[in-house]
Amino acid sequence: MLTVAVLTAKPELPVHRELEAAGDACGVRVEILDALCIAAQDAPPRLWRAGAPLDAAGFGAVLPRVGNWRPDAVLAVLGVMRDLGVGSLNEPEAIRTGRDHWRTACALAAAGVPHPATVAGSEPGVLAAAAAAAFGFPAVVKQRGSRRGIGVIRCASAAELEAVLDSLWRVGDEVVVQRFCPPGGVSRRVLVLDGEVLGATEHRAPEGEFRANAARGAAVRPVAVDDTVSGLAVCAARATGLGFAGVDLIPDDGGWVVAEVNPSPGWTHFAAATGVPVAARVVEALARRSGDR
Repeated sequence: MLTVAVLTAKPELPVHRELEAAGDACGVRVEILDALCIAAQDAPPRLWRAGAPLDAAGFGAVLPRVGNWRPDAVLAVLGVMRDLGVGSLNEPEAIRTGRDHWRTACALAAAGVPHPATVAGSEPGVLAAAAAAAFGFPAVVKQRGSRRGIGVIRCASAAELEAVLDSLWRVGDEVVVQRFCPPGGVSRRVLVLDGEVLGATEHRAPEGEFRANAARGAAVRPVAVDDTVSGLAVCAARATGLGFAGVDLIPDDGGWVVAEVNPSPGWTHFAAATGVPVAARVVEALARRSGDR
């Protein structure tokens, strides 16, 4: 029986049970690997678990789910798995790009994919002045590794922006500042797997909230995917190098721009709204990756 792995620092998450069940249904064994219980060795590339070698050759492919808990440790294990020939839906460098809003913006800009204008820097006054000159206000501050709307702050003026940046600078957070795309409060999540769009959902934030994120109480409903939205999402995933991605789009001047590209998307709300069997599609994609070894 083909065995594929899910590499995660949070093995208890419900989506992992979905993947195991999807694997059972199609004759693929899905093993959930707790990345925090595994050590990676650089040369020769080797994995250790509980002081004993972990045979990576037993896995046909791996789905890396790299969140905000110990991401570098998870990526170290993933890198060694790739060195040992295990296929992966997402490469380590692509995940690093998707996890970093500045690297994402640069990748999208290089590929000509529309996204909010973005500036990065350190000293609060310098960064605030650059944002004011580049695109004005309101502006949005994002911690470079923020997810689920956490660490995302809208600033209405230069004074407010500089105050927020000063607070984040003092605790050592790395940030970007982006142009705010009005009206806010609405987004679309598009799941892209191996260059194919699985579907899309619309997220509408509660009144008074500009972050349209399901984890923050946004209402979720399925929406049809037209060629424009599909093409934008596929291009964003390709630009960041991701085989499996959640692409978040926001409206801007009558069209859509890419707000974020998530390299470890959850799909609970998406699957409930669309009926798409995401876990099964992911396991099928892992099986294909195994055949490419």
